[in-house]
Amino acid sequence: MWYAKMYFSGEKEFFENDAFGMQGLPSKRLELPFLESLLTFLELDEKEITPMLERISVNWERFVESRAREAYTAAMVELGVLAEKHIYLRLLYTRSFGCFSVNGYGQAEIQAIALDLKEFAKQFSETRKQVEKFLKCVLDVDSAGREPQKQAAKNYHHDQPRDPELFRFEPIPLSFEPVEPGRCAPVLYSSVVRDMIDYSLRSCVERGVTVRRCKNCGRWFPQTGRVSAEYCERPVKYGEQRCREIGAFRQWTKRQTDDPIFKAYRKEYKKRFAWIKAGRITDEQFYAWSEKAREEKKKCDREIISLEDFQQWLRDSKI
Repeated sequence: MWYAKMYFSGEKEFFENDAFGMQGLPSKRLELPFLESLLTFLELDEKEITPMLERISVNWERFVESRAREAYTAAMVELGVLAEKHIYLRLLYTRSFGCFSVNGYGQAEIQAIALDLKEFAKQFSETRKQVEKFLKCVLDVDSAGREPQKQAAKNYHHDQPRDPELFRFEPIPLSFEPVEPGRCAPVLYSSVVRDMIDYSLRSCVERGVTVRRCKNCGRWFPQTGRVSAEYCERPVKYGEQRCREIGAFRQWTKRQTDDPIFKAYRKEYKKRFAWIKAGRITDEQFYAWSEKAREEKKKCDREIISLEDFQQWLRDSKI
């Protein structure tokens, strides 16, 4: 019986949650870009999440001790809210819900959930710090280099980190099975959030995937394509540009700014555009001139005429 599973395929990661534990059609399925779940987990608002986790833990313990139905309801309501905030946190809800929908009131499982909720609430902040340290020491291409395997071997002795502030790996429940037509992959069957974090980090090392902070938004992003990429392609809000698109425009602008041909053209363009407002020329005259100017610029770009000839044409050209 399982409640949540996670696997990687290509440059995607997949999550399935089965709140009824039937190992059939999942009640929730999510597809994300590779490593997006881990990176968004690091970006959760700790001041919002930690108090919720603490309240859930307290209410669940009350339910274990007294079977107080209102305590169970209060815990499940907040677990439902957390489930909508992040796919890792949905595991907490799915497991807690499934405990009753399938197993009834099994005391051992209820108590195990109570312990796991308490531990997760206690370790939430520290675990995220350990993951951040791992990114910087092992995966960050700018500070750790391009070989995660070597950096992992350097920072760990057997299964223990040399620095206690680094993430500590533990055995995780992995299977190996078909995940899509013609393809098999390791599949994580997890009952705790920490397993998902563990699986993401070790997968980066095994795949040789590095990370970097985006020059535009400052967020971490995995370098699954070009290792020289400086701008991320991480999901953004509807209507917003992705950072890589913004970066491409900035690089184009910089190249144009440094280009003497473009600078000469732009200077004359702005001057003549101002003539429209001053009433010296009409819109039609300006656009006719700009079309001729673009043609002359193309000749200069192709080295058919020299920069000096182009500048002379700009100075002498008539409206």
